[in-house]
Amino acid sequence: MVLSSPLKFKAGKVDYNEETKVYTPNPVKGEIVISQSDEGDEFYLFVWKPRDNTVSGIDSEELLVIAGDVTWKKVKSCKSGRVYMLTFLSSGAKNLFWMQDINQDENDLSKETDQDKEIYRKINELFQENE
Repeated sequence: MVLSSPLKFKAGKVDYNEETKVYTPNPVKGEIVISQSDEGDEFYLFVWKPRDNTVSGIDSEELLVIAGDVTWKKVKSCKSGRVYMLTFLSSGAKNLFWMQDINQDENDLSKETDQDKEIYRKINELFQENE
């Protein structure tokens, strides 16, 4: 699927401690931008970058994604926020991100918003391998 305009949304990075099984969101305000790569129709650039250019010591992260080689899933075991995992099937590499747009449900911070669901749908549709 060819992406005509970039998909952008607010998201921060998350650290995961294997021993304690604790997810720790990085407080830096960030943005994910997914755009078409020059490599071809099935290739995409997945870029995380800080939204504030004055943050020092925090670099952007750019990943080349090939349709069919990644999954984007909600981490259901995280109850303190809306965390999603980008997993590369070929290498097993995992990247965690937390959604930074406000969740209106103060009683359940891990509950997906309508915007989260729409982003999830778009990403999974985009990253499906075309046959």
